[in-house]
Amino acid sequence: MTLRYPYARPGVSEADIQAVANSLTGQFLTQGPQLEAFERELCNIFGARHAVVCNSGTAALHLVYMALDLGPERGLLTSPVTFLATANAARMCGASVIFADVDPATGNVTPDTLTAALDSAEQPVDVATVIHLGGRPCDMAGIREVTKTHGAALVEDACHAPLAEYRTAEGKVCRVGACDHSDVAVFSFHAIKHIAMGEGGAVLTNDKAIAESARTLRNHGMVRAADRWRSAPESGAPWYYEMHELGWNYRACEMQCALGFSQLARLEEGMVRRREIAAIYDKALSGLNHVSLPSPDEGHAWHLYPIAIDFDAVGKTRGEVMRSLAAQGIGTQVHYIPLYRQPFYAGSDPAGFPGAEYYYARSLSIPMYPGLSDDDVAEISAAVRQVVSG
Repeated sequence: MTLRYPYARPGVSEADIQAVANSLTGQFLTQGPQLEAFERELCNIFGARHAVVCNSGTAALHLVYMALDLGPERGLLTSPVTFLATANAARMCGASVIFADVDPATGNVTPDTLTAALDSAEQPVDVATVIHLGGRPCDMAGIREVTKTHGAALVEDACHAPLAEYRTAEGKVCRVGACDHSDVAVFSFHAIKHIAMGEGGAVLTNDKAIAESARTLRNHGMVRAADRWRSAPESGAPWYYEMHELGWNYRACEMQCALGFSQLARLEEGMVRRREIAAIYDKALSGLNHVSLPSPDEGHAWHLYPIAIDFDAVGKTRGEVMRSLAAQGIGTQVHYIPLYRQPFYAGSDPAGFPGAEYYYARSLSIPMYPGLSDDDVAEISAAVRQVVSG
């Protein structure tokens, strides 16, 4: 079904198209100047010392987990309210995965829910990954204190949250991606993200060793730096390289990087528009019976606009609401089915995650992307009101 208003839509400008076309005329189609420029600009915008661009957010997570030595004897703790990749990338390393509960209103892990999960964990937890769900930043300063106490590395799954910011208890404003309170932040540049490359991702970190490991592993584990060779046939051999560990082809091509770099020029503009759209929804949907709106957050990046509906009180199932809106050309989605409900991760009792269960039972994401006009948002809001109230 073609929808007038899908829940998300990429924005590609003429400048983006020209940037991709221009990238085809150079010497390199991969591993060239577009990649280098994109990585430098990511560092400039987000404030991290190192950026490693790769071909998906999943690849970025896998590279990070490998750099942090996740493996069969080590484990990950993360939120169950996330996309499959957050946990799957750890399982790709052979690591165990367990889950922490979330705040029932925001869907985010909190210092308290993380502490409870770490204190009760029966498996080793060497890495904790928190998700800035929908673009709402977690309490990173508080969470960092918890992971320090338990000796776990801290990763931000920031795939929803470019330009998101959070404020510490001391009043300092920190940008997601600067890694002020984490070891690494991971971004996705999937087609519907703030920065859309079709597919793409990045590792941002202030840790040089993590960046070097990720950079090596994204290119088959090939080591070309002569000072790291173990058995070179001659000094500075021009043709020579070594492989010290298994790596992958996680490279992003020059066309993707040209598109990503071009989109960075509109990142701030898109963020402003997302916040305007959220404000229009807030006003248009306020006071709707049995519907709760996302709570205000000055640093929210608004990848999603998830409303919470008491479907029992409304007298309609979530599927019925979604189908009724789709019949009017409006797309919706659920973010996310808790991972412990997936057959692959079965084994955890949903009753042990009351916050995640409450959030999942009520959540429905309605359209959110900069291309929506004020009139579009008003039309979508009226349809939501009619379907929920009718």
